[in-house]
Amino acid sequence: MLVTTPARSALAEIARHAHEILRGKNNLFFAGSRANVEALADRLRTLSEDGGVPNEFFPHHGSLAKELREEVEARLKEDRLPTTAVATTTLELGIDIGSVHSVAQLGAPRSLASLRQRLGRSGRREGSAAIFRGYIREPYLAADADPLDRLHLPVAQSVAALHLLAERFVEPPSGDPALLSVTVHQLLSRIAERGAQRADQLYRAIGRDGPFAAIEPGDFADLLRGLGGGEEPMLEQAPDGSLMLGPLGERLTASRDFYANFKTDEEWRLVNQGRALGTLPIVNALAVGSILSFAGRRWRAVAIDDPAKVVEVVAHRAGRIPKFDRVSGEPIHDRLAGAIRDALVASDMPAYLDPVAAQLLAEGRDMFAALDLARTPLIAAGKDTHLMTWRGSVANGLFAVLLGSVGFECETFDVGVTLLGTPSDEAAHVLGALDGCPPIETLGRFVSNLAHEKYDDYIPEDLLRRFWVKRHAHLETDVADMIRRIALALS
Repeated sequence: MLVTTPARSALAEIARHAHEILRGKNNLFFAGSRANVEALADRLRTLSEDGGVPNEFFPHHGSLAKELREEVEARLKEDRLPTTAVATTTLELGIDIGSVHSVAQLGAPRSLASLRQRLGRSGRREGSAAIFRGYIREPYLAADADPLDRLHLPVAQSVAALHLLAERFVEPPSGDPALLSVTVHQLLSRIAERGAQRADQLYRAIGRDGPFAAIEPGDFADLLRGLGGGEEPMLEQAPDGSLMLGPLGERLTASRDFYANFKTDEEWRLVNQGRALGTLPIVNALAVGSILSFAGRRWRAVAIDDPAKVVEVVAHRAGRIPKFDRVSGEPIHDRLAGAIRDALVASDMPAYLDPVAAQLLAEGRDMFAALDLARTPLIAAGKDTHLMTWRGSVANGLFAVLLGSVGFECETFDVGVTLLGTPSDEAAHVLGALDGCPPIETLGRFVSNLAHEKYDDYIPEDLLRRFWVKRHAHLETDVADMIRRIALALS
């Protein structure tokens, strides 16, 4: 694992190392965002040109023309010319590219299932080992840096992920947020294939067995009514009561991308006083009052347009922002969050870390001890307080909604929640007085970003909210337990 510091450009140093060590073989380099893919692939190409050697490094992401993607895939599969594909998640699974020599990744792993899938691309040939290389960019920390940055959480997260990989942990399946969207897709597909169908026929065919059994008859009826409403209905009812495609349904089923039952990566647009600030992915539950970090400062959501994926924001008074990356489109599991804490508590130094990574992990462990985080969950950070829950993204998102409902302004990060404008003594007093978790139905009323999947924008909001509550019902006990543990630690 290579960790870079800003003495030189971090991405330039990563490109230099990757160019030196990956040349001559087939590799996959997962760089995260499209912007990272393009920047890294460009630097690697430039290094090849400057060195007078053939370029072996090519970008691969969903925005590239199909022909360009297929050229890279063919080079990998044919295995005649050394090729490293610098990719988003596009080459993680589902495309036959044969075996590669090694897999590299920019940034700490966030999903064990994804990490295992990626690593499975390497070492398929008899007698060869699977090879993984991790690259992390760590910011330069000034003397007055936020204490959270001094924990070096990305390094600890990488160590935690590799430890769980060795333990063969994979995130268990959870409630599928795409259930209603996939049901809409199945409805449209069946009517397009077989013509008009009665509602009871559709429910027997789609909603009664398998994963769709979670959709009860009343839910199915509400869904059909929603799809039949509006100026351009997706479904229409014939005189005999059967359902057929409406104008919107005909247009959707005729579209070239109809059969792809997944949504391309979508980001929310941030707008301040009519001026577009940019876009970012939002994973956690979003409500009016939620705090977002973007463009070097904090913003408070004042209005949310879920169908248009637009958040109206105003500048927030809070000051320094921790420098580690809070923005990611992929949540982390509770088990990984707990393993990050374990990595900071442990004393052994993994042999695979390079000297800089080992130094940063040691510094993070020293800071963990100095902040007494084995005993207290709170970190004082000027006017703010970081609450270390050591839980994953979903639990922290729900906990932030709860805290927002009682008056806190909150911002989530991977293993906790930041209470903005709240000194640690005040935070301790209020958190210690919390009395359990309200019903999930109550918290669900504060959540605004319900539409995530391909056809969610056509589904009635009440139905989306009802299924959000169902998927998160199990967390009511978990959040109540979090509150009890926090209160006990603060007593």
